[in-house]
Amino acid sequence: MSRPASMMPAAIPRWFDDESPRGRGRLARYRRPLAAIAAIACAALCWKLGHRSLAIAVGGAAGLTCGVFLGVGLLRRLLTGGHPVVAVARAIVEEAVGTRLSVLLVMLVVVGLPTLPLVLDPSERLAYRLQFFLDWSLSGAFVLLAMVSIAVSCGSVCGDIESHRIHMSLSKPMRRWEYLFGKWLGVCLLDLLLVTLVGFGVYAFAQAVRQAPAADNADRRAVEEQVLTARAAARPVHPRKEEFERSVGAAIERIRDDDPALFAKDPAGARRRIRSQHVFLWHTVSPDVVSSYLFTGLERHRLRSKVIQLRLEPFADNSRTTAAEVRFALWLNERPFPMKGGRHEEYTLQAGTIHTLELPTSAIAEDGTLRVTIANRNRIMPGDSQPTSIGFNPGEGLELLYRVGSFEGNFVRGLLVMWAKLAMLSAAALAAAAWLGFPVAVLASMMVFVSAVASGFLADAIDIYTGVDIAEPTFVSMLRLRGSLLLERIAKFEWWEAMKTIGAYAADGFLSLIPSFARFDTITQIATGRVVPASDVAVGLLELGCGYPLLLLCIGWLLLERRDLVSTQS
Repeated sequence: MSRPASMMPAAIPRWFDDESPRGRGRLARYRRPLAAIAAIACAALCWKLGHRSLAIAVGGAAGLTCGVFLGVGLLRRLLTGGHPVVAVARAIVEEAVGTRLSVLLVMLVVVGLPTLPLVLDPSERLAYRLQFFLDWSLSGAFVLLAMVSIAVSCGSVCGDIESHRIHMSLSKPMRRWEYLFGKWLGVCLLDLLLVTLVGFGVYAFAQAVRQAPAADNADRRAVEEQVLTARAAARPVHPRKEEFERSVGAAIERIRDDDPALFAKDPAGARRRIRSQHVFLWHTVSPDVVSSYLFTGLERHRLRSKVIQLRLEPFADNSRTTAAEVRFALWLNERPFPMKGGRHEEYTLQAGTIHTLELPTSAIAEDGTLRVTIANRNRIMPGDSQPTSIGFNPGEGLELLYRVGSFEGNFVRGLLVMWAKLAMLSAAALAAAAWLGFPVAVLASMMVFVSAVASGFLADAIDIYTGVDIAEPTFVSMLRLRGSLLLERIAKFEWWEAMKTIGAYAADGFLSLIPSFARFDTITQIATGRVVPASDVAVGLLELGCGYPLLLLCIGWLLLERRDLVSTQS
C-alpha cells in the first residue's frame, strides 16, 4: 500500500554530486561558509583541549581569510561606476583575486601570521618575545605584500599588452594615463585592504602574546612601558652649554693656527670633526671624574607614565677582559639614586650591551629638566694601574625615553607609512611594465624595492668597495674625492680601479633617485615602543604615497605613449 505524497520524506539535494553549472554555483556559494564554520569548530576544540596557542592560530587564519573575502567584496561594491579609471581599478582587483601567485602570497600572510606566535620561545622574557613578534610579523608581511603589489602590477599591464586586451580598453574613450592611473588606484586599494587586515591580525595576536605569563614584575613593566607604548627620546645637552661651546670654539681656533692644512680643503668638515671629538670626550667618564648630562623638555603634564627610561650602552676601555663590566653611581638632579635602606646603591652593568634603567618622574624638576650625573666607580683590573673609563656613544648611546602616546595610535601611523611604501612600489612596477616584458619588469621592480630597503647599506658598501669611504660624506666632498681618484688611477693605468670608481658613480646616481625606506623605519619604532611622529607620517604619505607615484606614473605614461602596441608580439 503506497503512502500519500505528503508523507513521503523530502528529497535531500545532492549538491556535491550535481555537475551542472547551477549545482557548481550552489556548491561554490556554500563552500566558504562551511570552511569558516569548520575552522571555528576546530579552533573551539583546540581551545577546549588546552591548546590555546593553536586555537588562536587556527581562529586567526580563519578570521583573516574571511576578512580577505569580505574586503574584496567591499572593493567590488566601492568600484562601481562608469568612469574609465574606476573600471580599470575594478578589473585589476578581479585579476588579483584570480591570479594564483597573488593568492599564494596572500595565503602565506594569512597562514604565516597566526602561526608566528607558536615559534616564540616560552623561556624567553615576554618583552623580548613581543618585540620579536611585532618586528618579524610586520617585516615579513611587508615583504610579502610588496611582492603582491609588484606581481599584480607587472602581471596586469604586461598581460594586457601581450594578450592584446589593452586594445579593447584603449578602444573605448580612455586615455593611456587613465589606464595606468586606474591600475595604480586598484592596486593601492587592494594594498590598503591587505595592510588593514595585517594590522588587525598583528594587533590581535600581539594582545594574545601580551596575556602570556611574564618572567617577573620587571618583565611585565617592560611590556607595558617599553613595548606597547609610544615613547619620545630626549638627548642630553651640556649643563654648562655656553662654556662648552666657547671651549670648543677655542680648540678649533687653536688647531687651525697650529695646522692650517687641516682646514685648507674642507673647513666645515674639520670643524665638525673637532666638535665631535669634544662631544665624545664629554660622553666619556674618566676614573674618579663626575660627568653631568642635562635633559630638557620633560614637563610633567606631557608625561603619561609614572616612570621614564634612561637608555644607555656603556663601554669599558679595557681590551684585556672579554666580558668587561662597568660600575658607576648615579644622581638625579643632585640627589643620589637609587636609595635603598638609607644607602646609595651603585650600578654594575655589562659593557657593550644596551641597558634600560627606570627613573621616577618625581625626580624631574618643576621646569621640566633632569640632570643626570654619573660617577665612575670601576675597579682596578689586574695588571692595570687605574680603573678603566666609561664611554657612551653620543646619540643613542645615552638618551632618555618618556611616554607621549598610546600603542594603538602609534601602530596605525606605522601602518599608514607601510601603505605609502607599497603605493610607491606599485607605481614603480607599473612604470616598468609599461615598457618592459613581465620578467624584466619584475626584476627592475625588485631592484627598486631592494635599493629602497637597503639604500644606506648599499651606499656604504659601494664606498668601501671602491676605497672612497669617508666619515662624514657630502655631495661636494665625494665628487671631489672620486674625481681626483679617477684621474689618478687613469694616469697610473689602473683600469680596474678606474672602472670601480665609474661604477660607484653610476650606482650612487641610481640610489640617489630612489627614496630610502630606512628614513621611515616605522616597524622598528613600533617594536621598540618609540613614537612614530605625525610629521614623519605626513612626509611619508606626501613623498612615498603621492610625490614619487605621480612622478613614476608620468614616466610610465610617457613610455606607454611611445610604445608601439600594435606590433607587440602576440
